[in-house]
Amino acid sequence: MNARIGKFGFINNLLPYFRLEHDGFPIIEAPPARLAAMFGRGEIDFAPVPSFYYLKNKGSLRTYDFCVAAKDKVLSVLVVSKKEQLENGSIAITNQTMTSLNLLKIILIERKMKNSLVPVNESGASDLLKHSSHALVIGDEAIKARRTCNVVMDLGEEWHRLTGCSMVFGISVSRKDADMSEVNEKVMESVRWGEKNIHRIATEAEKKFGLRKDFLEMYFESLTYRMGPEEVRGIELFEEKCRQYSLL
Repeated sequence: MNARIGKFGFINNLLPYFRLEHDGFPIIEAPPARLAAMFGRGEIDFAPVPSFYYLKNKGSLRTYDFCVAAKDKVLSVLVVSKKEQLENGSIAITNQTMTSLNLLKIILIERKMKNSLVPVNESGASDLLKHSSHALVIGDEAIKARRTCNVVMDLGEEWHRLTGCSMVFGISVSRKDADMSEVNEKVMESVRWGEKNIHRIATEAEKKFGLRKDFLEMYFESLTYRMGPEEVRGIELFEEKCRQYSLL
C-alpha cells in the first residue's frame, strides 16, 4: 500500500492513527488547513480534510467512512476569552481554521450576535488574545487554552444545541478518480482498535502531551471517527446553513 496518507496534526487524530503508526505506516501530519492545501497540490492521496474544504470541492472528491466529528461537546474547538462570557466586540481567529471559522459565523448569525472576526496569523490563545478579548482556537492549542482562559463557547456543543446534530470537522477524501477503499479500511481497522484501547492510548498521550489521562479518555470518547447517519445529516445541515448565509 503505497498511498500517501495524511492526518490532522492534533491529539484528536492520535486514536484513529495509533495502530497504523505503531505498525510502521508512514503518515503525513499537518494542521487541517495546511493538510487541505497539501492534498490540493497532489502531495497526499488520502486524508481527512476540513469539512468546509470538502463542501467547496466535493464535485472532484470521493469520500470514505473515516471522519473526525463531535457528538456534542468537542472540547478542542473553542472561543476563549479574558472575560467571563462572550460579549459583542471582536473575536481573533486562528490561522489554522477553515471549517471552525465558518461554523462560528453560522452560530453568531443564529444567535443574532454582532461580533466582528479578525484573522490573525497566530495559533495560540495568548497570542490571539493580544488582538482581542475573545479568540477562536482549535486543536491542541484549544486544549492548552482550557487551563488558562475562560471557555465562553464550545462550538461542537453550540452546534448540537442549535441543530441536534453531530458536527463533522473533517471528512476523509481522495481524488474522485482514485479509489482509496483499501486505505480507508486500514484506517477504520485502526479506528476500531483504538476505540477498544482508549485507556492505553490515553496513557501514551498523557506521557507525550502532559495532559491528565481522565481528560484524554473523556476527549477521545466525545469524538466519533465514522460517518454514520447522524454525521451525514450533520454535514448536510452544515452545507445548508453555509449556503443559506452565503458562505459557500
